[in-house]
Amino acid sequence: MSDVFYVNPRAEVTDPARWYQPNLSMVRKLEKLIDESGVLDVVSKGDLVAVKTHFGDRGTTKTIRSVFIRSVVEKVREIGGRPFVTETTGLGLTRLRSTAFGRLEIAEENGYTQQTVRAPIIIADGLLGFDFVEVPAKGKYLDKVYVAKAIAECDAVICVTHFKLHMQAGIGGSIKNVGVGCVAKPSKFDIHMSKYPEINEKCTKCDKCIEICPANAIEDYRIVEEKCLKCTGCAEVCEYDAVNLYWTVGREVGERIVECARGVMDINSNFAYLNFLMDITPHCDCHPFSDIPIVPDLGILASKDMVAIDKASVDMYMRAEAIRGALLEKERFWPWTDVDGVLEYASELGLGSLDYRLVEVE
Repeated sequence: MSDVFYVNPRAEVTDPARWYQPNLSMVRKLEKLIDESGVLDVVSKGDLVAVKTHFGDRGTTKTIRSVFIRSVVEKVREIGGRPFVTETTGLGLTRLRSTAFGRLEIAEENGYTQQTVRAPIIIADGLLGFDFVEVPAKGKYLDKVYVAKAIAECDAVICVTHFKLHMQAGIGGSIKNVGVGCVAKPSKFDIHMSKYPEINEKCTKCDKCIEICPANAIEDYRIVEEKCLKCTGCAEVCEYDAVNLYWTVGREVGERIVECARGVMDINSNFAYLNFLMDITPHCDCHPFSDIPIVPDLGILASKDMVAIDKASVDMYMRAEAIRGALLEKERFWPWTDVDGVLEYASELGLGSLDYRLVEVE
């Protein structure tokens, strides 16, 4: 059984006549949570520490506020760690989030800069998302995981996760922050696609796919699998739907994420987790908009167990009363996803425990 610590977002105002009560701030409560939970025991003096979060996309408005990221960074500094804030590139080559340059531009727009978070911001898988360390995998779907190089090389990782729902994985929690957020572009492809792209009979031989391919993997208008880096750039630039992509759906997506998370742990298992159950939206922060939350803010959770913290997050979410008019007010999850099944698979692969003890930090 794993311990999961949490702080309540409600401000228990004992003297409403007093306006200056900084102890009621969630920033102060986060600092107390970190201290009393001991999650930063994974950090030693001199360690290079990745503070892994998600910057959202252009137009996203409900990501974790930068002041919380800054608080985590400052706590790492207190211990003597050398923190950097990090994210990885997205699948593809043409969208803003698909390159390190674009990720940084989005981060700045959404309030994450070296000044606001008080640490360097480093994109963990390089300029185009191909800087990785290859790790063997032993799952149902994957035989390799491509771990973002900065994640593989750092001494410790603090996953700072905006807990929300996800249209494919079911939830976006700590497991997803590791399994998707800590891997490079080829693994993101393996999560979302069941096989390599294929050029079909609609091809007009315009050569745009050949021009964008970073691996020169297109020969005679055929994708050579041995060369393909699995970026989907060819499909993005094709105007004629001449590139077939074979998307995975349902529970399989979540299980592939779990297998990637297992690969990350195989090369660097020194992780701690913070789940922010605030602004719990029905979709992930990759969307270029943010819907209203499904439930009121529930607090912040801390643990060294990614399965336990996600299970506790799901349980708290399910016990909360939905906000009237919210998307998924009645369903609570996207109907084609299997949250419990994915959590069970994560436990089966040894990523953590489904049994936990919830400890409130007063």
